[in-house]
Amino acid sequence: MIHRVPRRPASALAVVLAALVLAACGGGGGGGDHDTPMCTNLTFDRAMVTPGTGDVYMDQASSTCTTLDVVILVSNLSGIYTVGFDLKYPVAALQYQSYSIGPLMLKGNPSNVPFVQVTPLSTGIQVAMTRLGSDPPVSATGSEALLSLRFVRTGSGSGAFDFNTDAGSTVSESVLDQNGNMRPAVWAPNHGGMVIIP
Repeated sequence: MIHRVPRRPASALAVVLAALVLAACGGGGGGGDHDTPMCTNLTFDRAMVTPGTGDVYMDQASSTCTTLDVVILVSNLSGIYTVGFDLKYPVAALQYQSYSIGPLMLKGNPSNVPFVQVTPLSTGIQVAMTRLGSDPPVSATGSEALLSLRFVRTGSGSGAFDFNTDAGSTVSESVLDQNGNMRPAVWAPNHGGMVIIP
Protein backbone atom coordinates (compact mmCIF):
# COMPACT_ATOMS: atom_id res chain seq x y z
CA MET A 1 0.00 0.00 0.00
CA ILE A 2 1.35 3.47 -0.92
CA HIS A 3 1.14 6.14 1.76
CA ARG A 4 0.81 9.63 0.43
CA VAL A 5 2.18 12.56 2.36
CA PRO A 6 -0.40 15.29 2.47
CA ARG A 7 0.70 18.43 0.62
CA ARG A 8 0.94 21.69 2.46
CA PRO A 9 -0.96 24.50 0.91
CA ALA A 10 1.20 26.69 -1.31
CA SER A 11 0.59 29.74 0.83
CA ALA A 12 1.94 28.01 3.97
CA LEU A 13 5.10 26.93 2.10
CA ALA A 14 5.63 30.49 0.87
CA VAL A 15 5.38 31.84 4.43
CA VAL A 16 7.99 29.33 5.68
CA LEU A 17 10.39 30.20 2.82
CA ALA A 18 9.96 33.94 3.39
CA ALA A 19 10.72 33.51 7.09
CA LEU A 20 13.91 31.57 6.27
CA VAL A 21 15.07 34.24 3.82
CA LEU A 22 14.44 37.03 6.35
CA ALA A 23 16.33 35.16 9.04
CA ALA A 24 19.32 34.61 6.73
CA CYS A 25 19.39 38.30 5.77
CA GLY A 26 19.12 39.56 9.34
CA GLY A 27 15.59 40.83 8.82
CA GLY A 28 12.74 40.75 11.26
CA GLY A 29 12.63 42.04 14.80
CA GLY A 30 12.32 45.66 13.68
CA GLY A 31 16.08 46.28 14.04
CA GLY A 32 16.96 47.08 10.44
CA ASP A 33 19.22 49.96 9.35
CA HIS A 34 16.20 52.02 8.35
CA ASP A 35 15.35 52.36 12.06
CA THR A 36 18.71 54.07 12.85
CA PRO A 37 18.45 57.88 13.13
CA MET A 38 20.28 59.84 10.44
CA CYS A 39 23.64 61.39 11.36
CA THR A 40 24.35 65.01 10.40
CA ASN A 41 27.96 66.20 10.41
CA LEU A 42 29.08 69.34 12.19
CA THR A 43 30.03 72.08 9.71
CA PHE A 44 32.35 75.07 9.62
CA ASP A 45 31.82 77.62 6.83
CA ARG A 46 34.90 79.78 6.47
CA ALA A 47 34.42 83.51 5.96
CA MET A 48 37.64 84.24 4.06
CA VAL A 49 37.37 83.68 0.31
CA THR A 50 40.78 84.80 -0.96
CA PRO A 51 43.57 84.99 1.64
CA GLY A 52 46.08 87.79 1.20
CA THR A 53 49.66 88.17 2.33
CA GLY A 54 49.99 87.67 6.07
CA ASP A 55 46.43 86.45 6.63
CA VAL A 56 46.00 83.97 9.47
CA TYR A 57 42.64 82.28 8.96
CA MET A 58 40.62 79.13 9.58
CA ASP A 59 39.07 76.38 7.50
CA GLN A 60 37.37 73.05 8.13
CA ALA A 61 39.72 70.08 7.88
CA SER A 62 37.16 67.33 8.54
CA SER A 63 34.02 66.57 10.52
CA THR A 64 31.73 63.80 11.75
CA CYS A 65 28.45 63.74 13.69
CA THR A 66 30.39 64.31 16.89
CA THR A 67 33.71 65.98 15.99
CA LEU A 68 34.95 69.01 14.07
CA ASP A 69 38.56 69.62 13.00
CA VAL A 70 39.44 73.26 12.32
CA VAL A 71 42.80 74.08 10.75
CA ILE A 72 44.65 77.38 11.35
CA LEU A 73 46.41 78.51 8.17
CA VAL A 74 48.92 81.25 7.33
CA SER A 75 49.22 82.83 3.89
CA ASN A 76 52.54 84.05 2.46
CA LEU A 77 54.35 85.10 5.63
CA SER A 78 58.03 84.68 6.52
CA GLY A 79 59.92 84.63 9.82
CA ILE A 80 57.35 82.59 11.79
CA TYR A 81 58.75 81.35 15.11
CA THR A 82 56.14 82.00 17.83
CA VAL A 83 52.36 82.30 17.39
CA GLY A 84 49.69 83.23 19.94
CA PHE A 85 45.92 83.72 19.65
CA ASP A 86 42.59 83.03 21.29
CA LEU A 87 39.45 81.62 19.71
CA LYS A 88 35.81 82.26 20.53
CA TYR A 89 33.03 79.85 19.57
CA PRO A 90 29.73 78.47 20.96
CA VAL A 91 31.15 76.89 24.13
CA ALA A 92 27.74 75.48 25.14
CA ALA A 93 27.78 73.20 22.10
CA LEU A 94 31.51 72.60 21.42
CA GLN A 95 34.41 71.52 23.61
CA TYR A 96 38.10 71.53 22.67
CA GLN A 97 39.60 68.02 22.65
CA SER A 98 43.08 67.90 21.06
CA TYR A 99 45.55 69.41 18.57
CA SER A 100 47.98 68.26 15.91
CA ILE A 101 50.91 70.35 14.71
CA GLY A 102 50.68 71.40 11.08
CA PRO A 103 53.37 70.90 8.43
CA LEU A 104 54.37 74.58 8.52
CA MET A 105 55.84 74.42 12.04
CA LEU A 106 57.58 71.13 11.21
CA LYS A 107 59.41 72.45 8.15
CA GLY A 108 63.10 71.64 7.91
CA ASN A 109 62.88 68.67 10.30
CA PRO A 110 63.40 70.67 13.50
CA SER A 111 65.61 69.09 16.15
CA ASN A 112 63.00 70.00 18.79
CA VAL A 113 59.28 69.29 18.60
CA PRO A 114 57.52 72.68 18.59
CA PHE A 115 55.88 73.58 21.90
CA VAL A 116 52.08 73.97 21.96
CA GLN A 117 49.88 74.99 24.88
CA VAL A 118 46.08 75.19 24.73
CA THR A 119 44.29 76.86 27.66
CA PRO A 120 40.50 76.82 28.15
CA LEU A 121 38.77 80.21 28.51
CA SER A 122 35.16 81.07 29.31
CA THR A 123 34.57 82.03 25.65
CA GLY A 124 36.80 79.43 23.95
CA ILE A 125 40.50 78.63 24.09
CA GLN A 126 43.89 80.35 24.10
CA VAL A 127 46.67 78.86 21.96
CA ALA A 128 50.42 79.47 22.17
CA MET A 129 52.99 77.68 20.02
CA THR A 130 56.66 78.16 19.24
CA ARG A 131 59.72 76.59 17.67
CA LEU A 132 62.50 75.90 20.16
CA GLY A 133 66.24 76.30 20.62
CA SER A 134 68.33 76.79 17.52
CA ASP A 135 65.58 75.68 15.12
CA PRO A 136 65.14 78.52 12.61
CA PRO A 137 61.88 80.33 11.84
CA VAL A 138 59.71 79.08 8.98
CA SER A 139 57.98 80.73 6.05
CA ALA A 140 54.53 80.05 4.59
CA THR A 141 54.50 79.93 0.80
CA GLY A 142 50.89 80.20 -0.24
CA SER A 143 48.58 78.93 2.50
CA GLU A 144 50.14 76.45 4.95
CA ALA A 145 48.76 74.85 8.12
CA LEU A 146 50.07 75.95 11.51
CA LEU A 147 47.86 73.74 13.61
CA SER A 148 44.73 71.58 13.51
CA LEU A 149 42.31 71.70 16.45
CA ARG A 150 39.71 69.02 17.23
CA PHE A 151 36.44 69.86 18.95
CA VAL A 152 33.66 67.55 20.15
CA ARG A 153 29.98 68.33 20.35
CA THR A 154 28.44 68.82 23.78
CA GLY A 155 25.10 70.15 22.57
CA SER A 156 23.43 71.79 19.58
CA GLY A 157 23.64 75.30 18.24
CA SER A 158 25.40 77.64 15.83
CA GLY A 159 27.42 80.82 15.91
CA ALA A 160 30.64 82.62 15.10
CA PHE A 161 33.94 80.74 15.33
CA ASP A 162 36.72 83.29 15.05
CA PHE A 163 39.82 84.87 16.55
CA ASN A 164 38.89 86.98 19.56
CA THR A 165 40.16 90.42 18.62
CA ASP A 166 37.65 92.24 20.86
CA ALA A 167 38.89 95.04 23.10
CA GLY A 168 38.16 92.90 26.17
CA SER A 169 40.36 90.01 25.05
CA THR A 170 43.34 89.35 27.32
CA VAL A 171 45.36 87.76 24.51
CA SER A 172 47.04 89.71 21.74
CA GLU A 173 47.02 87.78 18.45
CA SER A 174 50.59 87.78 17.21
CA VAL A 175 53.26 86.13 15.08
CA LEU A 176 56.85 86.72 16.22
CA ASP A 177 60.25 85.95 14.72
CA GLN A 178 63.07 84.24 16.66
CA ASN A 179 64.08 87.59 18.21
CA GLY A 180 60.59 88.39 19.46
CA ASN A 181 59.87 90.95 16.74
CA MET A 182 56.31 91.20 15.40
CA ARG A 183 55.63 89.87 11.92
CA PRO A 184 52.94 91.54 9.77
CA ALA A 185 50.19 88.97 10.39
CA VAL A 186 46.54 89.85 9.74
CA TRP A 187 43.87 88.36 12.05
CA ALA A 188 40.71 90.36 11.38
CA PRO A 189 38.06 91.00 10.29
CA ASN A 190 36.29 87.75 9.49
CA HIS A 191 39.20 85.35 9.44
CA GLY A 192 37.12 82.59 11.04
CA GLY A 193 33.66 81.43 10.04
CA MET A 194 30.31 80.09 11.18
CA VAL A 195 29.91 76.76 12.93
CA ILE A 196 26.74 74.65 12.93
CA ILE A 197 26.27 71.88 15.49
CA PRO A 198 23.00 70.08 14.57
